[in-house]
Amino acid sequence: MYVQKAPYEAIASIYDFLMRHVDYRRWVGYLKALWTRFDPGRPDICELACGTGNIALELWRRGHRISAASDASEAMLARAREKARRVGAEISFVRADLRDLSPLGKFKVLLCVYDSINYLPEGEFPEALRQAYMHLSPGGLFIFDICTEANSMKYFLDYTEVESGPGFSYERRSRYEPEERVQYTYFKVRLAGDPRIYCETHRQWIYPVEWVVERIGESPFELLGAFSDFTFKGVRGGEANRVHFVLRKEGRWR
Repeated sequence: MYVQKAPYEAIASIYDFLMRHVDYRRWVGYLKALWTRFDPGRPDICELACGTGNIALELWRRGHRISAASDASEAMLARAREKARRVGAEISFVRADLRDLSPLGKFKVLLCVYDSINYLPEGEFPEALRQAYMHLSPGGLFIFDICTEANSMKYFLDYTEVESGPGFSYERRSRYEPEERVQYTYFKVRLAGDPRIYCETHRQWIYPVEWVVERIGESPFELLGAFSDFTFKGVRGGEANRVHFVLRKEGRWR
């Protein structure tokens, strides 16, 4: 029996297994290098779309001032809270959508990584920018990333993965539709002792970098840099798999 679930509802329990290849320490080191390049202080930080809290908890382990993190998935937040409880991390994990951050306060640095922004259709990206702007202190930084078409064409044009772990198995299939600029990912999750098969459908909108820069230009944010992959090099010729943007809050949102 197949049971359709919202994105990250079924895979929350196996997410850390799925992402075991990710070097979160390296990522946090890069994020720190980004914000200290433009703000050498010790900022108060909030991570948006935090998932099961891997980035947030690594920030905490390194002694950074991270007091809050948010995600739209309660299932993912439950995992994050449990992990924080086990290590004594005093991080408030709050349910909030990128298009409505009203449950959050204001911070000096907002982070939103691992292509979470790509889950927003193009028409919703400007509102996510506005929400981030409203929840930054004056002069604060918004650091986010996107995955690119080069990444989708290279890795997810037609991708299949079937694996099993302790008490579960899953199938993951991805395809990229260049005409739509949408990457589709389908999960089927089987849990030991449960006859049901839990299914999720994920859609990611693959924005051109130039389009993102244009939308930022329509906002009062100052674009401090758009960096290729995990470097401080600019984006050239569409070769980057991932682009990190650093924005500073300036002026007023009209």
